[in-house]
Amino acid sequence: MKIQRINKACNYFPCHKELEDCTFCYCPLYPCRNKKLGKFIYSRKRKKNIWSCQDCAWIHKAAVVDTIFRLIRKNQTKIKSKASYNTLRKQYKLKDVGIIILGHGSRLHKATLVMQDIVDALKERLETDFILPASMQLSQPDLARSIKKLIKRNCKHIIIVPLFLFNGNHVRRDIPEMLKQEAVRYPAVKFICTNNLSADMRITDIVLDRIEEAAGEFGNQRTPKNRSKKF
Repeated sequence: MKIQRINKACNYFPCHKELEDCTFCYCPLYPCRNKKLGKFIYSRKRKKNIWSCQDCAWIHKAAVVDTIFRLIRKNQTKIKSKASYNTLRKQYKLKDVGIIILGHGSRLHKATLVMQDIVDALKERLETDFILPASMQLSQPDLARSIKKLIKRNCKHIIIVPLFLFNGNHVRRDIPEMLKQEAVRYPAVKFICTNNLSADMRITDIVLDRIEEAAGEFGNQRTPKNRSKKF
C-alpha cells in the first residue's frame, strides 16, 4: 500500500516550500533553538520573543520523517521508560532527590555557559529545578558548594553525574574521595555517583553529526560561526 505523505485537503497546503511529508503538522522538536533552522522574533501579540521556524521545512522532508519513525521503533522501550523527576521519586521511593552534573571546569566563561545549557535542558526534561552544575577545578560552583545548596533545599538523596568521557584520575580517584568527605560531613544524606560517559554508543551520533557538518563545508569558502574551523 502506498503511503500518503501529502495532505492536499489541508486548508494550509502547501504550508512550506519543498513540502514532502505532512506527518508532523507541528514539529515535535519545537522550539529546537537551532539557529540554522529558525530564529527568535518579537511577537507584538504576546509581547515577548518567540521562536520562529516558518522558513524551515526540515520536519517535512520524507527522509527525516522516516528516520524519526525508525528511531522510535528502535528505541521504543527506552522511550517508554523515560520518567519525569516526580515519577522517578515515586518509582524508587526517594524523597527530595537532587542531581549534580559534574564537569572538569574551565576559566573560559563560554565553557561554563555550555555546562549551564546542559543543566537547563535536563531541568526541562525532568521537570525539576533540583539540578545543579559543579566543576572539579578552575571554575565555580565546585562540588562541595553545589552539594551544600541542594542540602539547604532539603535534599536527602543526591545523584552526581560525572560529565567525563574517559575513566581517568578524576573519575577513579578524585571524585570518590571528595564524596567520601561529603558523606562524613552530611551523614543523613545518601550520595550516588553514576558512571561517566565512557564509550556510550550514543556519542557516535554526535560525532557523526560533526563529521557531516564538516563534510558539507568543504565546498564553502566561509565557515559559519560556531561551526568547524578551516585551516
